[in-house]
Amino acid sequence: MNKKIIKAMYQNIVAKDVNRPVMNGVHFEEGRCYASDGHVLVILNEGSKKLDGKTISLTGEEIEGRYPNVDSVFPHKQDSDSQFVLDVKQLKEACSYHGRKLETTDKDAVVINGVGFNVRTLLRLLTTIMLAGTKEVTFTTRDKAHAVVVENGKLMRCLIMPTLYVEEQIDAEAEIGEPVVLSYENLINDFVFNGWKKSQAKEELAWAV
Repeated sequence: MNKKIIKAMYQNIVAKDVNRPVMNGVHFEEGRCYASDGHVLVILNEGSKKLDGKTISLTGEEIEGRYPNVDSVFPHKQDSDSQFVLDVKQLKEACSYHGRKLETTDKDAVVINGVGFNVRTLLRLLTTIMLAGTKEVTFTTRDKAHAVVVENGKLMRCLIMPTLYVEEQIDAEAEIGEPVVLSYENLINDFVFNGWKKSQAKEELAWAV
């Protein structure tokens, strides 16, 4: 098994939910393993015969409970589905740069091919996918309300839930502390033109004026 990817699944994908402890681990089958927090799902097509059928915590303990059927949450293929390919590293670094800016919030979103994605959730997914060494990923979308399938060849199959938005929000100025909705083009351009600059350190108690 690819331990780097599995470690990243624990760090970026598994839930931190005291009410659903089974979601706080990686579930293993003989030929694959997977993790989800309800917003994003990663299936790695490498498993363990020894751990088949078990959900394991980061510390190696088995978590009791029935893990949800992950196959049932993938949307059925439709004639209206749209596919596009994106550069994993560029998009990941652009999301990372945006997250380091002082004015960002945990609800900021980016619109790609008409679908909104939470920037931090997308970053968690791309950080995990990058460990597979894949340069590009394929996004399969239906509309801005349905889950998006993300694949990088045969090694991983992922799902990310969209963030709803209204068209007027895209690239509109927002008050300090309010979430923003960025177009994909502006997210990338901001990183390309400004990502080389040294990030400002966040001042402690900056809100206390």
